[in-house]
Amino acid sequence: MLGIGRKRETAIQGEQRALVEAQSARAELEFLQERLAELELTLARDSEGWLLLGRDTDTEFTRDALRRINRLARLNYLKNPLIRRSVDVQTHYVFGQDVTIRAVDPEVNDVVQAFLDDAKNRAELTGHQARMLKETEQRLFGNTFFVFFIDPVVGRVCVRTIPVDQVDDIVCNPEDAKEPWFYLRQWWQTTLEGGRQQYKVAYPDWRYTGGDEPERVRDYEVDWEHPVYHLRTGGLSDMRFGVSEVYPALDWAKAYKAFLEDWATLSRAYSRWAHKLSLPTGKAIADAKMRLGTTLGDGSGETNPPPVTGSTFIGGPGTDLSPIRIGGANVSAEDGRRLLLMVAAAMGLPETFFGDASIGTLATARSLDRPTELQMRDRQTFWSEVHQDILAFVVQKAIEAGALDGRVIEEEDGTPRIELPPDPETGEPRDPSVSVEFPPILEHDIPARIGAIVDATTLRGAPPVGTMSPETTSRLLLQTLGVDDVDALLDELYPPEEETAPEEMPEPAPAVAEFAAALRDLRTVVSGMIDGR
Repeated sequence: MLGIGRKRETAIQGEQRALVEAQSARAELEFLQERLAELELTLARDSEGWLLLGRDTDTEFTRDALRRINRLARLNYLKNPLIRRSVDVQTHYVFGQDVTIRAVDPEVNDVVQAFLDDAKNRAELTGHQARMLKETEQRLFGNTFFVFFIDPVVGRVCVRTIPVDQVDDIVCNPEDAKEPWFYLRQWWQTTLEGGRQQYKVAYPDWRYTGGDEPERVRDYEVDWEHPVYHLRTGGLSDMRFGVSEVYPALDWAKAYKAFLEDWATLSRAYSRWAHKLSLPTGKAIADAKMRLGTTLGDGSGETNPPPVTGSTFIGGPGTDLSPIRIGGANVSAEDGRRLLLMVAAAMGLPETFFGDASIGTLATARSLDRPTELQMRDRQTFWSEVHQDILAFVVQKAIEAGALDGRVIEEEDGTPRIELPPDPETGEPRDPSVSVEFPPILEHDIPARIGAIVDATTLRGAPPVGTMSPETTSRLLLQTLGVDDVDALLDELYPPEEETAPEEMPEPAPAVAEFAAALRDLRTVVSGMIDGR
């Protein structure tokens, strides 16, 4: 019986050891699974924005990755001062002084100005605030999808934009990957009853040349009445979607923010103790503690307030009161300058634009460094072409509706070309082009610019020599002087109905005569400044 009891006890101990080992193995497995999950999460964070499309190419971000980048760009613009400053500086340089848009032909100009003055178009694109917002959003998201609403009866065109994150994919010409055909959009819309309904629509590109007009693309219904014009920046030529232009700066802006937070925390920690008090005995220490302590905690008013500024400390022998010096131990905020420079490099802006005026000079403030100047000029050229494209589309629809005399000729590649009838008086061909003029980016010396304009007009002689027309000279001078509405003032100075041939030029209107006299006086002053008189 004794042997059987020992065997049973041994078996029970073996079962207990096996149970303990099983529990330990289970705990170890759970620990490994948790660590694996943490590792996968870390890898996902590290590879955020670098996920591949997974089709036939590895050159594109996935739409989910681009949406995450867009969310980060949006949040950082709203909260991070470096990102907001970088975006706003370029926006102000590009559109801060407005833009002048005018067609060469008067009849085309009427169509253009009607489009620009349309209240709905001003809210979306042609108003000053709308242009500023469009540049900001293009910088943040790298994509803008303009959609056109066309009235075929009168030829009126209204422009709106599709939210970037609602576009799922871009379908291109199977034989040319750089020619977009359709934009696939999916979104949820709240109904009047409070429910939510999903829509899936494919919009044709505004220059669609596919020939056939299918009713569906994949499982998206095609809306042929609303073409889309896509703006793409921040990516490469083999990418269908653009990429946020602030994306390279996000990590460095976050690192600089974290550095300054740590610096502020460390400074507060160093400043927790202001003075060091050394006393000779324990009784003196207890007495000093009582005298320096506050009485707010006993429910009464403060009866032991701290000394006022400029007070004198009086101590006995062996008592030493000295401030704690943190100058050598503190981390300087300037140590994070390299992080700031990485943000500046990513955004293409000099360091002086981020609030450190001690680095720049007056010359730096009045003149932009050449790379930054070209970056701003490049952006103005980009928006100039965008406006010209959209206005050419507007003129085309006006011709197709019969609101403007002319015809639209389809080229061999399917793109349209506008042709106006010749001038009835001269027989010369009429120009349908639209000019988009931005004021100078740099703040040049105004007297020097006026002197250059006058010299170009007169070749340093008294009367004009015909190098530039009076209207062109007036436009340049008004733009240099910063007049808000140049076209309106030019219409007053040079009314269209009073235009005559040069040999029949009448006496100038009083306003024109006064303006010419002012120009002559200004030229005399400017010439004296230039010649050193």
